[in-house]
Amino acid sequence: MTDPDHDLESALAGLRPRPPGPAVTAALARELDPPVFRRGVILAWTAGVTSVAAALAAGLFLARPAADEAPAYQLVRAEQSPANIEVLRPVRLEDGSFARPVRVRWDNTTQWEDPRTRTRFINYRPNEQTTLLPLETY
Repeated sequence: MTDPDHDLESALAGLRPRPPGPAVTAALARELDPPVFRRGVILAWTAGVTSVAAALAAGLFLARPAADEAPAYQLVRAEQSPANIEVLRPVRLEDGSFARPVRVRWDNTTQWEDPRTRTRFINYRPNEQTTLLPLETY
C-alpha cells in the first residue's frame, strides 16, 4: 500500500538547496556595505539641515505672542421639557397577544457661558423612546 503523502514527504526531505553563486554573493555584499565616503556626506548634510530646522523652530516658538487662556465655561441653565406621550393603536405580536406602542419625546437643554468673554454654548439634545405595553384581553 502506497501513501501519497509519505512519498511526497520523503521526496521533499531528500531535496537539498544549492549554494548561491558568486554573482549573488557579490551583489549582496555591495548592497550591505555602502561606501564610507558617501555615508559621511549624507550624515554631514543631515546634521546641517537638522540644526537649521531646529533654529527656525526655536525662533518661531519664541517669537509667537502668548496664547489666550482657554475658555472657562460655567453652567448657567439646565432644563428638561415636559414629556410628550403618544399612545398608538394596538398591534398583534407573533405569539397572538396584543401590545400598545407608546412613544415618549422630550428635550434636554444645557446652557454654558464664559464670564470673561460672555460667550455662550447651548447643548440641545432631543430624546425619543418607543416601547410596547402588553395588553391583557380576556
